[in-house]
Formats: sequence, structure tokens, C-alpha cells
Amino acid sequence: MSFYNSYPGFLYRQFLVCPPKAPSGTSLQGKAGIVTGSNTGLGYEVSAQLLKLGLTHLILAVRNLSKGEIARTSLLASLPESTKPPVVEVWELDLADYGSITSFINRLQESGIYIDFALLNAGVANFNYTQTPSTSHESSIQINWLGTSLLTLLLLSDLNKQAVANPTRPRPVISIVGSETAAWAKFKESQISTAKGVSLIEALDDKANFDMGDRYFTSKLLYQLFFLQLVRSHRSVFQGAILNLVNPGLCYGSELHRTAEGALSGVLSGMKRVVGRSLSMGARTLVHAAVLAGESSDGRYLSDCKMAPFAGYGDSDDGRKMQTQVWKETAAELSRVVDMDRLLLDI
Repeated sequence: MSFYNSYPGFLYRQFLVCPPKAPSGTSLQGKAGIVTGSNTGLGYEVSAQLLKLGLTHLILAVRNLSKGEIARTSLLASLPESTKPPVVEVWELDLADYGSITSFINRLQESGIYIDFALLNAGVANFNYTQTPSTSHESSIQINWLGTSLLTLLLLSDLNKQAVANPTRPRPVISIVGSETAAWAKFKESQISTAKGVSLIEALDDKANFDMGDRYFTSKLLYQLFFLQLVRSHRSVFQGAILNLVNPGLCYGSELHRTAEGALSGVLSGMKRVVGRSLSMGARTLVHAAVLAGESSDGRYLSDCKMAPFAGYGDSDDGRKMQTQVWKETAAELSRVVDMDRLLLDI
């Protein structure tokens, strides 16, 4: 493991590195974007920063519409009265539900809105084993890996078509919030999968294998492996959307650990107060990835508003083998919902 992705490297960045604000004069006038998980925490803060940069049209993609409407009202109220109010809409999106994801994309297609960027921020860190009713998969795996992968592919297909039809406009951007914790995953399920001759998903769904201290790390690693295989093996021509993965660091005020209870909740809250960045500082990295990083960020991992080495596995033989396995299992799972062969032709 490199120093960058080690625990000391993490602490160094948390205490001594300050991600910069967007340059003065940055304007998002005339642009439209999507932010998932935007009714609270980091998603809300990055939405506020984007609107203050003049974003004209924002779609708050949220699981709870009533909470989304409260966030919408608050965001609009925070803007200076002298500015022309932007269009801020609240759309339903539940990453635990494949039907909700496909319905969101269908609505987007029917809207005719030209999307300049989509920031995929929604995620969860579960401290108790829970299953997604519609799929029976463990919830953090369903949301952080499988649901986010489906949304990535459908957005990539849609925004690629949009870009091809509008060649004079800048390429749209899809930024996915990753995590340096991918480098810290024990990922024991990979060994269990091999030893028992079962799929990774089966091993991850087995309650006996659930490790609350490792599951979030593993879920972020699995999405990263999917991302790497996507950008390295399934997008030979990058003529459409830019795709990048961004690490905001640990942020105090984030709702990521909302499922923690009792003493654990208190410990996490205390740790985040000591080590965590402010939401404002963390959100700067997401603004950078979505609207400032540009062409050079395509297929890359970003941290502290600059390119960084991917966390976990890297270019080792084991890493490439695991990327292939994760891709195959993702494709097999999502084939229940979409025609993967046709979808990849669109990409």
C-alpha cells in the first residue's frame, strides 16, 4: 500500500491539506446538473456551493421527497435576493430499488434537459446487517455497489447520446463519490467465494460474513473495481461523457454513518469532530470533480482537487483478476433489469 492510501496518509490529508475553493469568476450560468443524496450532509452542501456559482438548473435526486422539498426551500432561501432564482427540482431516486433507478432515467430522457454534470453522492455505511427487500442483497452492497453501478451505466448511456447530438458543447461529466477506505478493505468475502465456490454476491449476502467494520470499505472497493473495468475495458472511445471517481475525505456533519446507534454513534461522532473536515471543505472536492476537473479527469481518481492513485488493488495481477470478476457479477446482476449488451453498445 502506498503512503497516499495508508492511514498515515489519510491523517496527513485530513489535518494538513485544505482543498481549494473554486476559482473566483467560476460561473455555472446556463448549466444544469444532478446531485444524488442532496437533501442533507455533503450532498446538500455541494448543492449549495453549485447554486452560489450560478448553476441555472439543479435536480435534487433524493429517496425521501418531503425531505427533498425541505432542502429545496432551504437552498433557495440561502441565495441572495438580488439573484435570479435558479430552477431547483426534487426527483425521487432510491438506489436500493432498481425500478426507481430506471424510472429516474426514463424521466430524465423524457424531460429533454441537457445535463452538464451528474454527481453521484448517495451512499450508506451500515452497522447492522439488513437486506434489500426487492433483491435480498445486503443493503450497503445493494446501494454502494450494485445500485450505483446501474445508475452509472444508464447515465453514461444517456449522456453519451446527449453529447454526440451536441458536439459543440463541453462533454458532460459523471462524478461518483468514492472513498480512500477502499484501500483498507479486508474483503474476506473474496477468499470465502473461492473456497466455497460461490459468487462474491452470495458471500456478501451471507449474514455470517457481515463485518460492520469492513463492509463499507468493501462496498467502496467493489464499486471502484467496477469503475476501473468500465473505463479500462468497455469504453474504447471516450466520445461522450467524462467519468471520474472523487474522494472527499472524512467530513464532520456527513450523514454517512446515520445507521450507527448507542455508544458506537457517540464514538463515531467524536472521531469525526476530531479528524473530520467541514462539509464545506469536503464539498469543494466534489465541485472540482463535477465542474472544474475537465477532460484530463476522464477515467481518473481525484482527491483534494487533484489526480491521485486509485485506492486498493491497483494494477496488480490480483487486481485485474478481481476487476474482471466484479464486472462479470455486476453485469449478471444488472441483466435482470436492463439489456447489458445493448447498453454497452450505447457506451
